[in-house]
Amino acid sequence: MIVDLLMRYRAWVVVLFAVAGCKRPPARLVAGLADTVIVNNGHPVRMPVHVFDAAGHLLPDTGVRFQWTSGAPIPVSSRGVVTCKHAGDATLRAWLGPLVTQVVVRCRPVRDVLGGGVLNLVLGDPPQDLSFAPVDSAGRPVTLITAGVSYDSTIVSLEGWRIRARAPGRTGVDIYIGDTWAHWLVSVYEHASTVEGIRPGQGLAVPVRLAGGEMHSLQLPPSPPTYSVSIFPDRDTLRVPRLAMLAANCDGGLTISRRHYWCFALHGASVVAYHPKEDHPKEEWSGMIGVWREVRP
Repeated sequence: MIVDLLMRYRAWVVVLFAVAGCKRPPARLVAGLADTVIVNNGHPVRMPVHVFDAAGHLLPDTGVRFQWTSGAPIPVSSRGVVTCKHAGDATLRAWLGPLVTQVVVRCRPVRDVLGGGVLNLVLGDPPQDLSFAPVDSAGRPVTLITAGVSYDSTIVSLEGWRIRARAPGRTGVDIYIGDTWAHWLVSVYEHASTVEGIRPGQGLAVPVRLAGGEMHSLQLPPSPPTYSVSIFPDRDTLRVPRLAMLAANCDGGLTISRRHYWCFALHGASVVAYHPKEDHPKEEWSGMIGVWREVRP
């Protein structure tokens, strides 16, 4: 019994010592990156500030206070909530007891992020640029930004702002800047020479190169019967063949481009890529026919 009590006492001493050791005084304030914060929000946001002790342990930041000192007249609350309605730079004073630091706030409000849409990738091909353009309320480009991104890293990877296919499948890619974002629906296809044997939930990409007046046909398995069919550029050209669907009930394809359909395949359904003879007959058109076999709901 005495040994047990001593062990418990020793354990409590260790716990109390550890708790006491965590209550070290603040030694450093850090805001943003090197005490510079880029704000792309138009709505009020709180300054990101971190409090550290001398050993580098993170402490609560509830006691930090802020005050505008110079630069653009940016509204700021005592707790560091700023509102950036217009572009401009300001300096704030942040303090916690005797600790004081100067924070540079670069207001660059973003109204919209232009970009997004449908992006088709083929497994094994080089990465593609993920193009987007943040703009302000007047439509002018905003070049100073902080961005967040979300995506399924098992299907795609990002190298800077270039996207590379890692595995077959579909994923969404979202880039967040300020209060807005851009969204891409990304489909990763596998290289193939035919769509025979395509499985539900699989996407196959068949290369095609056509001279004026030529066409190329791919037979679609009828069951399950739902497909999305696209044609997109390969690495060599932006001039791609057009598409037509036979023996299928389809939505889409009614625009001049005729590059995408969503179809319910009937018996004998097929997709046809063609190069109209009267349209640039001396040029070869090339691309990838992407066939995605949808999963039965």
